[in-house]
Amino acid sequence: MKFYDDILAERTRVEESIRRYGYAPEHHFWWYRFSSEEGDKNVFVETDEGALLTKEDPAKHEYTVFSSPVAPPERRAPLLVEYAEYIFSNTDTRKVWLELEAPLRRDFLRLLPDHLKARPINYTLTWPVTDLRTFDPELPGGHYKALRKEKHKFYREHTVAVCDAKTYANKETLHAIIRDWRKRRNAHDRAWAAEYHNVIDGNFEGMTEARVVMVDGRAAGINGGWPIPNSDRYYGAVGIHDYSVKDLGSMLYLEDLVWLKQHGYGEVDMAGGEKALTAFKNKFCPTSWYKTFVFSVAKK
Repeated sequence: MKFYDDILAERTRVEESIRRYGYAPEHHFWWYRFSSEEGDKNVFVETDEGALLTKEDPAKHEYTVFSSPVAPPERRAPLLVEYAEYIFSNTDTRKVWLELEAPLRRDFLRLLPDHLKARPINYTLTWPVTDLRTFDPELPGGHYKALRKEKHKFYREHTVAVCDAKTYANKETLHAIIRDWRKRRNAHDRAWAAEYHNVIDGNFEGMTEARVVMVDGRAAGINGGWPIPNSDRYYGAVGIHDYSVKDLGSMLYLEDLVWLKQHGYGEVDMAGGEKALTAFKNKFCPTSWYKTFVFSVAKK
């Protein structure tokens, strides 16, 4: 294993690994970089048969594997075990954090050596996937009745416009959206904000679609994402609004689906969430769902 802690200097190396083996929504160089909070350090781990996007938190003596291994399917679980054994043998870490889909988690637990233990699942994220080829923006049918009424009322009472987030000049306004979203959301689901502030400071680098949604002449929401590597899916990574207008969250989500359909995308992964966020996203009738499980590994 080779460890690289200056990922900007090693950007070509990281992106080549993602180009070859990437498959998960968060296998994305800039999202990986923007995900780091104060005190974190990105460490790219490379082997002959795949790589890991990891983060180190020296103050907490913890390591995190960001998303799944960037590796062929048969190497993903073994690579995670090799990494965990190396970290616990060569550092004073207390925990290694992982977020894995159910099949990969089962494979990892089966290979985990006896001197290491997996702690109970800390929390679970449900990821909805929508097939835009069958999604109808007119929202027909009984299931969509309430959403249709919300949409018609919203666009009747408000003027809505969309602009390119990368050329939107007032970045402080966008930071204010993130702060208001974090402060005013009333769900008990976890809410991280650092990566969104970092995305704004980085001027949405790496996003193929990044838009500011204007309501009545003011910025009220942000949508953005990118195509998932080696797939025909798009990842809706950013969907944040400031709760300033009734039903704004539903309209922002709907704007994203309609925009992506109009621009020729097939399937869209609308990002993982816990109970409250999953209930909200189910309003839009996802085609399918999958789950990831967040847990840690420690020495026995």
